[in-house]
Amino acid sequence: MTSFLSSPAQEPADPVVTGPADAVADLRTTARWTIVAVAGVGALLVGGGPLTAVGRIDDWGDTFAAFGGLALTVLGVGWAIWQTGEALTPCLATLDNLDAPEMASLRAAIARNPAAYYGPYRSLRELRTQRRLHEAVAADLAVKLAREQDPVRTKVFEQGLADARANAEEARRLQHRLLTLIHAWSVRHAVRRARLHTLAAFGLVTLGAVLFLTATGDKAADPPAKQARSASAAPHGAGLAQTADRSTENRPGRQAL
Repeated sequence: MTSFLSSPAQEPADPVVTGPADAVADLRTTARWTIVAVAGVGALLVGGGPLTAVGRIDDWGDTFAAFGGLALTVLGVGWAIWQTGEALTPCLATLDNLDAPEMASLRAAIARNPAAYYGPYRSLRELRTQRRLHEAVAADLAVKLAREQDPVRTKVFEQGLADARANAEEARRLQHRLLTLIHAWSVRHAVRRARLHTLAAFGLVTLGAVLFLTATGDKAADPPAKQARSASAAPHGAGLAQTADRSTENRPGRQAL
């Protein structure tokens, strides 16, 4: 007897099948990593480097350009984090959301194989109607069974009650699965929309970084250029002074006067 009872525990477990709930968890994990990546890029671009480069700016035009570049960078990072965070916000899913525009691909999948989603019912409306009907029948049979005294009729009511409850439970299971799919599709749509917004935000970040580096980079290159021009101009000025001195010395008559 002991070996018979322990044998089922030794059987290999059923293979794990991923469902809509697992898909929602994976999508939200992707959104979290996106936020981490965007925050890292923002910290890299708006870290200590820009603060040290600000000291090299001595022109109002470059000051406004650098400030605008930093503002665009911060705005782009915040925009990407905000939109991606929307995918992590818990959303309310109802069966009425199946008619929403973002559920077009789910409706197309249901249209290809309605029985896989609605079971023995032909539509969502029929599924809802039949669930309410089975629940009402089960409640009515439960009342009649409690009052019935005839053994034969009692067995009939018991069988009918069991069937009604089983049908109602099957309808509830189908509705719950549809709700889970609708919720998964909603999160999927939010993550896809966040990706598009993140792509646009990175374009804004790139524009801001280029604007800031252009404003600070010119000033960083100006001092060496000015020193080189000053160094090249100094010998030329000294040569002119020496030439003028020699020409003056070669004119004694003018010196005597």
